[in-house]
Amino acid sequence: MLDRRNFIRAMGLAAAATVSLPLRAAEKPTVFKYQDSAARRAIEALEKSTGGRLGVALTRKNGEIDFAYRGDERFAMCSTFKLPLAWAVLEAGQKGLLDLKAPIALTENDLVPYAPFVEERLRDGGETNLHELIEAAVITSDNAAANLALEAIGGPEALTRYFRSQGDTITRLDRIEPDLNENRIGDVRDTTSPAAFSQLIHEIMIKNPCCSSKTIVYEWMARSQTGLARIRLGIPYGWPVGNKTGTAPDGLAYNDVAIFWPSFAGYDGDDPRILSIFMDRPTAPAAEVERRIAEVAKIAAWIAARKYDT
Repeated sequence: MLDRRNFIRAMGLAAAATVSLPLRAAEKPTVFKYQDSAARRAIEALEKSTGGRLGVALTRKNGEIDFAYRGDERFAMCSTFKLPLAWAVLEAGQKGLLDLKAPIALTENDLVPYAPFVEERLRDGGETNLHELIEAAVITSDNAAANLALEAIGGPEALTRYFRSQGDTITRLDRIEPDLNENRIGDVRDTTSPAAFSQLIHEIMIKNPCCSSKTIVYEWMARSQTGLARIRLGIPYGWPVGNKTGTAPDGLAYNDVAIFWPSFAGYDGDDPRILSIFMDRPTAPAAEVERRIAEVAKIAAWIAARKYDT
């Protein structure tokens, strides 16, 4: 069971410091039992103000969807895939399928756009390991690190099989960085839905007992260097939170996925929530889009606080 106090300890100083793509006919829509009309109207207004397509899904403490807006529509994952990738690699290591500490020799051929960690290691001698690669993929969103970790588990197809093993029939990864960020209209490759992704992360981070290194990933999310102006800005001060962003070039997508714990007067429990927010093809400037994502997070926090006892 995910423990809020362990997460706070793992955070350490980090805590202080428009085109709608419909579901394919083969996909069965999720039944969202818990909805809030006021929240929906507010999110509709936020979506309209960005000029793009907005998708939102918040889990309840039991993993069911508490609130969703365009929850079953497909959106490009972009770098949010790196969060379940880290879990897949850690589980493979725990099962003895991978040696996470075995040395990996880096070469210039491993480089792709945006690879701060791999570039630094190449300057320092060119050696790393899988554990360091997935850490860099989550904290700094290093694209080369993610590609090397993907290769180690068998590529995008293997990661998609991992999604299926967790009960997710929607999320799919088809390409590596940076091609997976293309976000072409009507293309289902490298996509998920807000509801599917929130429930996938709940499954692997909260329900799945396999990985004994859970607090490591929580710490990486808490130390994430991206997305400080997205979900994290909208979650009330003092609530434990960690996140993983995804962003496509040229403003084609702005995403953020977070785990947070409601924490307020009268309630301070171990019931984490997963919030996924995906923004597709907005016409507003990047800073405004990020502010809208933060405003959606405020609404989600209000929903979680109002329903803390359910």
